Amino acid sequence: MFDINEIDFIKTDRQRGYRTYSFVGLQRNSDTGRLEFWLPLGFDDFEDTNFNLVKEFFFKMYRTFKVYIQRKQKYIDSQNRSIDRDGIIENSNGFSFINENNDQIVFYGKINSLDKILEGYDELRIVSLEQKQKKSNEIDYSKIHHYMHQAIYLDDDVIYIDEMNIAKKVLVQGSPPILQIFCFIYTEIKKELDELEDVSDRAIELAREFKDQHLQPNSSLFGEDTFLETVDILKETLENIDIKTAYKDEDYWHFFEAVEAFLYGERQEDNKGIYWGFSSFYDIWEDMCQTYVLNKPEYRKCVFFADVNGCLKPINNEYSINPFKLKLNNFTKVRYLRPDLVLKENKDDLENWCQVEPSNLPQEGQIFLVKLLDIPTLQKDCPAIWKKYLELSKRSSQIQVQGSLRPRYMSHSDLEKFKKFLQQELNILHQCIKIIDYKYMRVLDYERYSPNYIDSNGINKVKEDIHKQLIYEWTVQKNWDRIKTESEFWIPYFSSDPLNFQEPQRVNNTYVNDSKIKIIKVNFKILQDFYIQQNDYD
Repeated sequence: MFDINEIDFIKTDRQRGYRTYSFVGLQRNSDTGRLEFWLPLGFDDFEDTNFNLVKEFFFKMYRTFKVYIQRKQKYIDSQNRSIDRDGIIENSNGFSFINENNDQIVFYGKINSLDKILEGYDELRIVSLEQKQKKSNEIDYSKIHHYMHQAIYLDDDVIYIDEMNIAKKVLVQGSPPILQIFCFIYTEIKKELDELEDVSDRAIELAREFKDQHLQPNSSLFGEDTFLETVDILKETLENIDIKTAYKDEDYWHFFEAVEAFLYGERQEDNKGIYWGFSSFYDIWEDMCQTYVLNKPEYRKCVFFADVNGCLKPINNEYSINPFKLKLNNFTKVRYLRPDLVLKENKDDLENWCQVEPSNLPQEGQIFLVKLLDIPTLQKDCPAIWKKYLELSKRSSQIQVQGSLRPRYMSHSDLEKFKKFLQQELNILHQCIKIIDYKYMRVLDYERYSPNYIDSNGINKVKEDIHKQLIYEWTVQKNWDRIKTESEFWIPYFSSDPLNFQEPQRVNNTYVNDSKIKIIKVNFKILQDFYIQQNDYD
């Protein structure tokens, strides 16, 4: 197991450069030999000197990777894809797969010391190891006929049997030490993963036995002040257990190897020096964003379209025309543009345009005084509303006022008709369609942007992203009448503020600002917490 204090954190643009740009995880620096934890983009303000913050984030990243792998495996299984062709491909470094964009995503799991412990927990093996087999000196006369060929025959028809090799299960006093040390490490990891409620009472009891015998009350495997001392004691104890254990069966080696892998590391590095992480973190970032939006009611109710597993899925679409549908010339196959997210935003409420008051006029049935606010604007921009207002409302002869605009009244049924019509028209008149794409990018990428720049691969990613986004807006405007559009790029950033989900980022770049696309920094911590929690309930 690695000492978190001995890991270098790569987070700033100066440290990161452009190589292994979207890698997130642990790797060994080929020049210095030190381990480096490459943090996600946007983590410039992450306090890597705060031990508890670092520890918490390390375990959350572990859980995030696990969630992503499980979700990806579930999707592949649901599509009946083969593991070795277009699904997950396992290899010596971990596994890889081709995502919906035909990009290869590689997960490196070279030192799975945590996995070795977590996957090594086995209730049946614990019970098996605790219930030892030993020879019994007792004579079982019901089985004596099986041992007649080993008997010594004496005078007077007396036979003598020296030993009966009959197994008998006996409960050994005191649990096997290898189980105690294993369960101690297991419960310490589960505590950091915030999964202690999943640990069995027996495992907790075995962990407590180990701690009582070998450690101090305040000892912790992941404590800032006790980590090194605890690991040294664990290593020394494991060595003593191995020396003193006379009988080592398959169950013993199962737990021993798990503990040994955790304490010392189970594999050697490869020529790339990668231990644990993802080669293309953008795929996880997009999955985190989409999972949040599609499971938060305040967003979900406003979603028109969402890119789900590589397909543009209509969710609350109110329009008969899909503006993202493409049919080229005489090709029969239909293709779709795929923005990550399309939301509707209503800018106005009825109260901003219409005022309704109960009337005290002596008439049969309930009637209401209905006033339109800002009539000149309605007459100019939406004459249909003004026409419907005149059609459903009536003046009262009982009210005499100066001028031509006497109050107008509606019955309850006419008022409901008018409110429904008004809301429909306002939705069209003042509705804004927001098109969002999730980008695993830095603010610096947009500030440095030039339309004439070409990278070593012959592409200009920011230029392509802006071009696609403007096409998304254009096709919506062409297919849906009287619709305003806005575009946003969601990029990651770290903030410990649980209330700050989004933060608009001003970019000092004329080309980006001319596109009118907003750069929105999204709180990585909020998305990550939700991503992990959501998976707990799936």
